[in-house]
Amino acid sequence: MPQRHHIALACLAWSLAVGLSCAVTLLGDHAAVLDQALVTARTTFEKDLAFRRWNAQRGGVYVEVNAANQPNPYLDVPDRDLRTDTGRLLTMINPAYMTRQVHELQQETTGVQGHITSLKPIRPANAPDDWERAALLRFEQGSPEASSREMMGGAEYLRFMRPLLAEKSCLKCHAKQGYKEGEVRGGISVAVPIAPQLAVFRLHATRVAGAHGLIWALGMAGAILGGRRLGRSLREAEESRQAAENASQSKSEFLANMSHEIRTPLNGVLGMLQLLRDKNTPEEQLSYVDMAYDSGRRLLSLLNDILDFSRMEAGGLTLHREPFALRATFESVANIFQATCTDKRLALSFQVDESVPEQLLGDEARLRQVLFNLVGNAVKFTPEGRVSVTAWARPMPRAPGRFRLYLEVSDTGVGIPVDKLGRIFERFTQADGSHARRFEGAGLGLAIVRRIVELMGGGIEVDSEQGVGTTFGIDLPLDAVVGSAQAPESSGRLVDQEAREPLRILLVEDEPVSKLSTQLLLSRLGHEVVTAVNGFEAVALYRNGNFDCVLMDVQMPEMDGVEATHVIRSLEKLQARGRVPIIALTAYAMSGDRERFLAEGMDDHVGKPVQLEDLVQALRKLRPAGRA
Repeated sequence: MPQRHHIALACLAWSLAVGLSCAVTLLGDHAAVLDQALVTARTTFEKDLAFRRWNAQRGGVYVEVNAANQPNPYLDVPDRDLRTDTGRLLTMINPAYMTRQVHELQQETTGVQGHITSLKPIRPANAPDDWERAALLRFEQGSPEASSREMMGGAEYLRFMRPLLAEKSCLKCHAKQGYKEGEVRGGISVAVPIAPQLAVFRLHATRVAGAHGLIWALGMAGAILGGRRLGRSLREAEESRQAAENASQSKSEFLANMSHEIRTPLNGVLGMLQLLRDKNTPEEQLSYVDMAYDSGRRLLSLLNDILDFSRMEAGGLTLHREPFALRATFESVANIFQATCTDKRLALSFQVDESVPEQLLGDEARLRQVLFNLVGNAVKFTPEGRVSVTAWARPMPRAPGRFRLYLEVSDTGVGIPVDKLGRIFERFTQADGSHARRFEGAGLGLAIVRRIVELMGGGIEVDSEQGVGTTFGIDLPLDAVVGSAQAPESSGRLVDQEAREPLRILLVEDEPVSKLSTQLLLSRLGHEVVTAVNGFEAVALYRNGNFDCVLMDVQMPEMDGVEATHVIRSLEKLQARGRVPIIALTAYAMSGDRERFLAEGMDDHVGKPVQLEDLVQALRKLRPAGRA
């Protein structure tokens, strides 16, 4: 279609849109004028009714007789007129008389007219006009109110009327007319002048039409010139998108580099501490080692929290579905906090009900992270008493093989103030936010817990009483795995992790402390370890040697771990050798890194800082390639 046709269609569409907008705006504004008048009428009626009730509930009020307050000849009650001891003459003002006086004053000041009326008026002047009579007849049939636009005295009014029901206090004057409590005995009509508002509306309508006309003219000009400007806008939008992607990429690279640079030295620290956690370390020194190791794990947890929260904010956190044993997960979490609980004399218990399947399908790492945060908080905020973790499961109806797993983390700690319960799942929030707070933390743990639980399709709730304790409850939908062997359990101590089958391992690591700590850990486990400091050395050693597996760092000088993996896979094909398992042993541990390295030809991924139980589990999954 030629460009002029596009422009013509754009002009037509623009004209229709502007015309429709103008019509809708004016119709809405006109309706608003009438709505406002109706609101005014209803408010006036309610005000009048309140005045009447006030007067009736007090049996009328006495005022001094003067030109404005003459005795009511239609009020037939005892003591209508009284004279005071000082000689002042008083007369009773009943509700109807007072309402009429208020209406007269109101009309003088606001122009709003009011009229109290009835089909059986005591005062002839209160007789209804035709409109009011029709409304009163409808009220007797059950209609709640009446309103319409009417001409009165050559001016347009919004007329409104509601019924007056006979109340007990009204029967003092009206019982003799035969009314009973609850019957319609009349009504109050209100007439709100709308001519002034309509005049304002007409002026407003002129302005709206003029504004829409100007907008229409500008739009027509824009449609004609839009071709070139649209192209320019598209280019600018593409540049903005590219800039945003570059900024996001820069942020991701910064987080990845920060993670790598912190994890690398932390790997050496935790590795050396794990070496000291064996049976030859004296018990007193072992407690110091456990405390230092626990501090390192807390630092690692804080790093993971910051990185995970950043990924959650960017929508980049994904879940994995792998078989795992909840009992082994509980064991690994218990090992982390057992030393701290022993030092604080806290009773720490983990219980798994028989209803929980031996193997579940889900993201064990994220579940462990949830438990780590909740148990860590419980231990931190419990000076004495106990911390308990329990789990049970229930089959999900009409979903064979699916269970709803329930987790409960309870403590007898300091509790959470009631006014803080609604905010504890917000980021950077702690129950005690003062500079003098007793407990450390960045305030991200519970925010991450809630995000992970919601990502898993579950829910979380908290019950706490200050000074008594806190209980967190979680429910997660998970699948049961039938016929799978239970994952090995471990205590995390080096003495408990002896190798089932010694392996000949090629360890490729350029950082001296990490290399030494990992080498010693593997040797203590009973494995034979050969080391290389870069990819070139690793390839040379592999070409001339036989290894059951390769533990490959990624970021190394001269040749990195990914390139070395490619070369090794090529050598396997050239030399017709069996596939050697290659495990990425790297500080690149952000979301997506594992998948990236597996796609490059590696077989598994263990993030730094290396946890002994993670390394042992990865090695136990290997099937040695065999020695040629």
